[in-house]
Amino acid sequence: MFEELLEIVENKLKESGSNTDYEAIIDLASKVLIEDTLSHEKETVRKVISENDAFTKRNRERWSLGFQKLHALRETSLQAGMNFQKQFLEYDQYQTDELLGVLMRQHAHACRISGEIIHLLEGGYPDAAVARWRTLYEMVITCLLIKMYGRDAAIDFIKYGIVKNAEGINEHHRTANEMGVETFSQEEVDFANAQKQEITERNPSWHWDRKYASVSKLEKLREHVGLDKWSHNYKLASRNVHSDYFEMRCLYAMSEAKSDMLLVGQSNSGLTEPAHFTAISLAQITSIFLTAYIEDESKELDYRDSLLFMKVIDNYVKEVGEAFINVEKAI
Repeated sequence: MFEELLEIVENKLKESGSNTDYEAIIDLASKVLIEDTLSHEKETVRKVISENDAFTKRNRERWSLGFQKLHALRETSLQAGMNFQKQFLEYDQYQTDELLGVLMRQHAHACRISGEIIHLLEGGYPDAAVARWRTLYEMVITCLLIKMYGRDAAIDFIKYGIVKNAEGINEHHRTANEMGVETFSQEEVDFANAQKQEITERNPSWHWDRKYASVSKLEKLREHVGLDKWSHNYKLASRNVHSDYFEMRCLYAMSEAKSDMLLVGQSNSGLTEPAHFTAISLAQITSIFLTAYIEDESKELDYRDSLLFMKVIDNYVKEVGEAFINVEKAI
């Protein structure tokens, strides 16, 4: 590819009486190549962006009804969450309630992640989308556990966040010198470690959900909450998260490919399952949040709006699946 450039550089060095060893040739050739690349950079990137925008436009058109339904589901979930939040915040006793606080934040995370997934699907990256769905699935399990075991479980989940934060501080402090960044003071590290030790009672295997479900591994937790049927889909999603060997033809994005190839960019194939998985998981998390404390008759909360929103959301879950499947059938 660069044979001609290397030959030109070598001749130039010879003409100037300079050293023509391997290192000198590579050094000068790289400088020439960098300058040339920079001179064409703006034009090259403009073309890439133009092609990306054109693809996204075509992809949105192809799956237009599916994207319309998925966007609508997300917007309805947001509206439902904000409506319920506004209601319970009117009561002083709920403003600092740990159960509502945790589920509210999980719901907010789920809405944001769903937006990320939609962006990935519209951009033509279904395998990245299903990898992001993996987080939603884990959140459903967490939310179901907290709903099952109540406020105490929510408090322990918050404590678990403090423990993980302490571990993050320690890792940052340990690697800061090599990374060349400022880090936490020893006083801050000691404080974080003291918090962790107090919460875990110096038990290295402490986990927030173990005292409720008797297990902490996700494989067991999903069984505990009745979501083990999703195990295969979760494993497939995990392969897109971790460094793993698998053939290109196994990708969702290659579902319409007539032959094997090295896929390095976008695809308008394989959007149905990531989209429908997202709709299902977002609906589950939203429903858990909207019905927090619904079994407790002593609570003053009014769930009529929540129940109506849930009907609309459930219908959208069905319509998302149908819309994407109908596009696939027409292919």
